[in-house]
Amino acid sequence: MLYLVIGLFVVVAVGAFFRQQSKQAHTESEVHDAPPTDPASLDLPDSEDEAEAQDFVLSARPVTSPELASGATYSAHAPAGEESPYGLSTEPKKKSQAQVNLLRWCGRSGNIQLDNITVPGAVAYWSNGECATPEPSCVDVTLPVEFPKPGDELPADGAESYAAMTPLQRGIYLTWLAGARIQPPLHICYPTIWLYGIERRTIVDKLDLGLCINEAFRLIPLMRWDVLSDNLINFITWLAIKVWLPDEDLLGLCRRLNKVPEGLLDILLNSYANSMLPLPSAVAFTVIRTCEKLHREGEPQISHSDEALATFTPIYKDLCKGGLILAKPSKTLKIDYKPANPSITLGKKDNDPVEIPDFFERLDIFKPLLDSWEVFLTAHKPPEPEVNLANIEDRPDIEGFVATLRPEGSDLPLITTLGKLGEVMKFDTSRNAKLSGKERKAIVDTAQVEGWQILPDLGISGREYNWEDKILFVELAPGTQLSLNYRVASFILEFTCASIAADEDRVFEPLRQRMNDFFVLSDEDNIRLEAQRLLDLPTQYGPDYYGEFMCAWLSENERKSVKYLVLDIVSFMPEFGNNPEVNSILCEFLKLDEDEQTPPEEIMKKPGDRGSEVLKLMGMLFKNA
Repeated sequence: MLYLVIGLFVVVAVGAFFRQQSKQAHTESEVHDAPPTDPASLDLPDSEDEAEAQDFVLSARPVTSPELASGATYSAHAPAGEESPYGLSTEPKKKSQAQVNLLRWCGRSGNIQLDNITVPGAVAYWSNGECATPEPSCVDVTLPVEFPKPGDELPADGAESYAAMTPLQRGIYLTWLAGARIQPPLHICYPTIWLYGIERRTIVDKLDLGLCINEAFRLIPLMRWDVLSDNLINFITWLAIKVWLPDEDLLGLCRRLNKVPEGLLDILLNSYANSMLPLPSAVAFTVIRTCEKLHREGEPQISHSDEALATFTPIYKDLCKGGLILAKPSKTLKIDYKPANPSITLGKKDNDPVEIPDFFERLDIFKPLLDSWEVFLTAHKPPEPEVNLANIEDRPDIEGFVATLRPEGSDLPLITTLGKLGEVMKFDTSRNAKLSGKERKAIVDTAQVEGWQILPDLGISGREYNWEDKILFVELAPGTQLSLNYRVASFILEFTCASIAADEDRVFEPLRQRMNDFFVLSDEDNIRLEAQRLLDLPTQYGPDYYGEFMCAWLSENERKSVKYLVLDIVSFMPEFGNNPEVNSILCEFLKLDEDEQTPPEEIMKKPGDRGSEVLKLMGMLFKNA
């Protein structure tokens, strides 16, 4: 009987043990399948030994782009909450509009794609649908666009944002953006909306400061609205002070314009005040040339050129006894900028006004500089052609020639051939297939007197020109001297287009804009380069044509410098920047070793330094520069 009782007790105990194990396993399973509980509501044991470690693991990075959103995984161990980008189940949570339609930036080297239309270098924000961030300048690529056609009546009204524009207004705006914003905009709304974008990029994102200053600076001469012009000037000046723009960059910007805001000139002069160092001739020339307060009525407007600076420098150093020494003025100029963009709100610290010395409160300190300028204007007169063709009675009527060949009612540049022009000038074009140097010079001088520039440049030594070659007529004010910077930039642009077989505006326009990074070009120079696309798309010469005479005139090291320049120019374009075929083509026709490694100093070289280097070595090709 005793053994029977012991046996029953053992059976009951074992059964209870297995039931307890089953219940514990079931409980643990429920815990792992349930969402995490708020730690504050848990009755946690006092002993750390009894507490089970809680390991909350995020299953994916925060969703900051559509790519991450589509690739995110979800876990039952992710923390709960409606605002969390992670769900509680293994099924992905439906992506919200804010996660997908993000505000994205397109810089000068990028493109905005709208169906089959590409807008290069827009320097603007864009989105793929209505954006979660309220930004009036955002180009929503899903909105309809109607590009203007010849004969269309263009709208005279504007809009408050890109989204509020009509399809035709969007087409006009995108056309203006794609044209690098070098033409006067049709309505004040277009540059205003664009300015909203660069305000956000610099003030909110605090990115691309140098790019945005540069792009805004180029816009000033196109502004016929005083309100917007003043706003642009304040923006550039305020931002230049905030980022403390380097002197060489600031000077490079100022050189491109005939008029520069006083605030920017104040920043430029501030580096030399109280230093007891003479004002460099390049800075003095830029200040006296671009400051409206220092100009006298009736004075000619002088654009920057190396030749003009070379004439000014000895005069300035002589009359200013080595250079003007400035003292820091007692009065200051307050620069306070308030964003025009209605979606930007500045904090107190961001909106603090900045003060800079006001050098132009007293103009008497610039008297030695003004005296130097008067002597310079007398010395700097455009040279007359060796033969005064204006006094030749039987001078060919190029104006009538252009009017005859140009389509009726067209104001586009005229494209013709050297042979047709030679016949007008009574040359024997049948005697030789190529032009002589004397014939080329006569054509250039005659065109200059008549007010025309002929492209391509007919003054490049060693280059052969055939009577069948196409030429382009571009209007040119009589007496205008084309700078060496422009002439070299024009040739390099032509050579680059031939090297990559450029045949589309979307390729040419970014290349043309890129020339400004390497050479000092005026607004007029950029307009001339823009007209050049009519000849360069497609090119009438292959890279072998250019390589032949460059190999004859330039040494191997000099040809390497040209190659590095071209590779640097196309480096930002995806289809050409990493394409080994471009390097192969350049090496083949410049007779260089394709396998030679690029030296580290060439990789690190700045665009401005690279352009100056090529400018010096190619000067010999432009004898008339």
